[in-house]
Amino acid sequence: MATSAQQLIEAARPAPPADPFDWEQVEHRIGASVPQDYRGLLDAGGGGLWLDFLRLYVPAPGPGLRHVDLERSGLEFQQLQDLFDDGVVGRPDDLAPDSGLLPWASTGAGVTLYWQVSPRMAADAYPIRISDRNGDVWERYDLLTTDLLLGIVRGEARGELLNESWTERDALFRSYAEEAAHGG
Repeated sequence: MATSAQQLIEAARPAPPADPFDWEQVEHRIGASVPQDYRGLLDAGGGGLWLDFLRLYVPAPGPGLRHVDLERSGLEFQQLQDLFDDGVVGRPDDLAPDSGLLPWASTGAGVTLYWQVSPRMAADAYPIRISDRNGDVWERYDLLTTDLLLGIVRGEARGELLNESWTERDALFRSYAEEAAHGG
């Protein structure tokens, strides 16, 4: 059976990026490994807008797309940590002190998807955390990144923050290059 990354690639038929990503540099900049399934999806061209709603973060996304720059994830976690410390955003109750949250996707409605990274955890075992805009609601999924994404695409992933209306979109996938060409 095909992996979830392969199923997403077959369904979306993305065009691979012109230049391959320098994953070593990306991981150095964010201070953590990127899960292999996510790397495979992005290497196949799967970085873009899924279901007209879910924005996957990619390395060096290009002009006007700074908000989806995977290499800025480490900085975003530092900002989130400051918000936790100041009590502005609620920290997940079960988040270990040595764990970090690296964003890998977001929506226009303020929902953010994170990898929960830890020095003692392999990248392919990162739990996925999803939060609302204010950090009042946190959900946890113990799935591969592409397993969760495929579940969202199929309308099978359930949760308070995973909105079923996401699957009622006309377009399955649009690459950021396509978005730029259409002024999106």
